[in-house]
Amino acid sequence: MKTKTIILTLFAVLIIQNSEVTGQEEISKEENVRFKNAIGLGAGFTTGYGLSYRYIPKQFGVQINFAPYKSESRNITSLGLTFICNLIEAEKTSLYLYQANHYYYEKYKYKSYSYYRNSSNDKTEITKHFNTGLGIGIEFIMLKRISFNIMGGYGAYRDFETLSLTGETGLYFKF
Repeated sequence: MKTKTIILTLFAVLIIQNSEVTGQEEISKEENVRFKNAIGLGAGFTTGYGLSYRYIPKQFGVQINFAPYKSESRNITSLGLTFICNLIEAEKTSLYLYQANHYYYEKYKYKSYSYYRNSSNDKTEITKHFNTGLGIGIEFIMLKRISFNIMGGYGAYRDFETLSLTGETGLYFKF
């Protein structure tokens, strides 16, 4: 009876030990997994601002930013499309080039008062323009699935009226 108990105990220890080794291998494989998708918040002059989605399967990828806002007097839409090219990818950081495109639309309703005529008129102003930019970005992987991005470069603003430096940022959850 004692030998059966010892054999069963040894057999159970071997099974538990084998499952622990297999579990450790799965964890180490997961650490090397490259996440292709990311969702978060982004803000930039040429990338747009709002909710952000990134898809980078290998070297080339895309980022979309979108922020709708509507109230009684104001309607704002920011839509950004950014193309990404990974240059260097390390364990905790990545370096990439980006080309960004941002369409901005705003419709603003207000009352215009004329004190001379003692009257008011409803007025509507519409602002829409396109910004584009080119630059370099750095991704810092703070936690396994959380990353912070900083981008900087050169941008053309308000339908190419102005050329100047640009800055963009984003915080993402990767999956």
